[in-house]
Amino acid sequence: MKSSISLTSLCLLLFFILSCKKQQVEQTRYLTFYANPSYIGTHPTAGLISNIYIQDKKEYMQFFMDIENGDVAKIYKLRIHSADTTQTYGYNVNPLIDLGDMSDNKPVSTKVNNLSFTDFTQSFKGYYIIQDPDNISNDTTTLLFFGKIGNWE
Repeated sequence: MKSSISLTSLCLLLFFILSCKKQQVEQTRYLTFYANPSYIGTHPTAGLISNIYIQDKKEYMQFFMDIENGDVAKIYKLRIHSADTTQTYGYNVNPLIDLGDMSDNKPVSTKVNNLSFTDFTQSFKGYYIIQDPDNISNDTTTLLFFGKIGNWE
């Protein structure tokens, strides 16, 4: 009988120690972007929305993106550019993060390891950009999506 009480006590103690272990809290961000109000091209923009879900995986950031009401026949290039007020359009035309291409309105998932989640959410200032697939240009009036991303506070 004594050994079973000791074993029970040991199991309870072990359970208590393991359950009190510091839990890792996953950091995430969910962002919604609407069509660029300055866009003047021919691509339909009514109801055009892009969602981004970002997870901090410690070694990298995981991005999940989709576009609602996009044209299934088009290929959309999803990019993040750093803000740069010395440039003509206010951003560096070379993307800092290439999130991939989306076709058939299928969601895209991308691993990003050139910037930490902390840096991205606390000090990075940039733009989420999707160019009109039929008019690839850097002019902000030709961008389907042109939204601030990172930390603009």
